[in-house]
Amino acid sequence: MVEEAGTTMFADPAWFKLLQDAVAKDCELAVFGRWSTLSFALQVGETVFLIRLLNGKIEEIVKEPDTSDSWSFKLSGSPEDWKAFLQETPPPFHHDLLAMNARISTFSIEGDWHTFVQHIRVVKRIVRIARSLGYSID
Repeated sequence: MVEEAGTTMFADPAWFKLLQDAVAKDCELAVFGRWSTLSFALQVGETVFLIRLLNGKIEEIVKEPDTSDSWSFKLSGSPEDWKAFLQETPPPFHHDLLAMNARISTFSIEGDWHTFVQHIRVVKRIVRIARSLGYSID
């Protein structure tokens, strides 16, 4: 998104680096994420990020992947959706990905639902870690 003086904003490469490092250090994810190797997309407004997981760790994040890249599912929302979701105490229906998918018209989960549900614990842990980083970091 945007970088303000001294602040790293959500969806900025520096924010994703913080997320990647936090996921790598997470002991809980190290236990149950070790069988999760997949790629999924995260869309913020018009910008798409491909997130590649290897054994539950973020191996790579690709901004605006090309047509040769693929993913199993995509979490798609407006910048406002993500800002609300990443609050320490989110507003109603922004507390969980499935709740957002069901109740927020500008948010969707698209693609292979079987793979999404199969890896939902890992994805939810990653987004919980993302929530701990917040929408912006001072």
